[in-house]
Amino acid sequence: MAKKYYNKDDKTVAEVIVLGIVRALWWLIRLPFKGFKKPKAGVNNIDRNYILQKKSEINKMLNSENEYEIKHAILEADKLVDFLLKKKGYGGHSFSDRLRAAKEFTNPKLYEEVWKGHKVRNKIAHDEQDVKPQVIIEATEKLLKYVQV
Repeated sequence: MAKKYYNKDDKTVAEVIVLGIVRALWWLIRLPFKGFKKPKAGVNNIDRNYILQKKSEINKMLNSENEYEIKHAILEADKLVDFLLKKKGYGGHSFSDRLRAAKEFTNPKLYEEVWKGHKVRNKIAHDEQDVKPQVIIEATEKLLKYVQV
């Protein structure tokens, strides 16, 4: 009589059925969570068009003689930088948190300019003091330097 040797790759019918059931259960458990994947960070063409449109609007506000439009321009520029920080995937609850997260990936000079622009924005947003229009324009331009697409 010939001896029959056991091969590790040979599976019994019961093993195949159990493995199939486990795989099916795993698939069912994961199914509801597939929609919760974090989207890839980055700027797509739709975002690029939005950014260019907002930059154009901000530049029009900066060229205005109206002081309120100039103040509104820096607020919009700050929001645009924040939008870009979010799109690039920097986490945090506030603009400041996201900017700090971007520090090591940003040119140090540009990073400081964005901070200076944000500080001027805060002065205007919180009505702490009267800020000259030329200072607001310069701060807005500093913020817009970050928004390169």
